[in-house]
Amino acid sequence: MIKFVFRWAFRLLLLAVVLGIGFLLLKDNIARSITEERIRRETGFDTKIGKLELSLFSPRVRAENVVLYNPAEYGGSVFLDIPDLHVEYDRSRLALGKLHLSLLRLHLREFHIVESQHGKTNLVEVLRATAPEIIGAAASSRVTRYVFDGIDTLNLTVGTVRYTNLRLPKRNQVSKLDLNNDLTRNVRTEQDVTALLFKVLLRAGIPIYTDSKPAKPQPAQVQLPQRQPKQAQQSALPGKKS
Repeated sequence: MIKFVFRWAFRLLLLAVVLGIGFLLLKDNIARSITEERIRRETGFDTKIGKLELSLFSPRVRAENVVLYNPAEYGGSVFLDIPDLHVEYDRSRLALGKLHLSLLRLHLREFHIVESQHGKTNLVEVLRATAPEIIGAAASSRVTRYVFDGIDTLNLTVGTVRYTNLRLPKRNQVSKLDLNNDLTRNVRTEQDVTALLFKVLLRAGIPIYTDSKPAKPQPAQVQLPQRQPKQAQQSALPGKKS
């Protein structure tokens, strides 16, 4: 009986070790599938992640070949093509609901902004779903939400920036930005993130169009001299007595 119990205890221990090793080997694949589904659910943009590495012993995440695809409303083309994404975060602040990054290395191979037939922009749609504070929208009602708490060091590389207007194709343009390892330190607020985004768009020469037309200038009102009555004109003549 003792040998039987010992034998099965040993088998269970061996099974636990095998399952633990298997989980360590497969955790990145599991996390990758969960991350793809969550991005798709919360943004509406189909997502594929080539490789995702989560460190169990250090607050670090690394992803390779991340591609977000535009929905049909925006043509179904590639929205973001990210060959390399490296994040180091503050674990203690994360436990308090604050997302503070000590390092963010982001390589954008392609950044494709699309304006739909209805005048909506894919970039605004993503920001509205993920970071509404950046565009001044109302905060999301999701329970599991983290507050942006800054980036100590941002290492940004941007290759090609595209702009597609599905209503006015003549405005389409492609810009080879070739921004390599541009370092920005102490990104503290959502406004700082907005400024960095506009910096990239302006450097790429991406125009910002509005549908509103300037009001036509009103013609100047010329005040013509009023014609005086005939009697008043005669009384005003010199040497003429009334």
